[in-house]
Amino acid sequence: MSQHPAVADDTFETVTKNDVAEKRATNITYAAIVAILGGWATSSALFGLAGFIVPAVAAVPVIFVIMVLLTLG
Repeated sequence: MSQHPAVADDTFETVTKNDVAEKRATNITYAAIVAILGGWATSSALFGLAGFIVPAVAAVPVIFVIMVLLTLG
């Protein structure tokens, strides 16, 4: 039994600019989520309960606006 394929596989996936832009947007989104959660954890570690609650209260208007934008379309 040979380990080589019967037909040469010379096909390569073409990467479009749209694929690159989508991958970049995904990476930026993940980096932003990690930065926000890391900052929140650092705030909580440095300031205790107040450091946990104040960012949560500050995020309420932002989340409200996001929910309104999502429902509008």
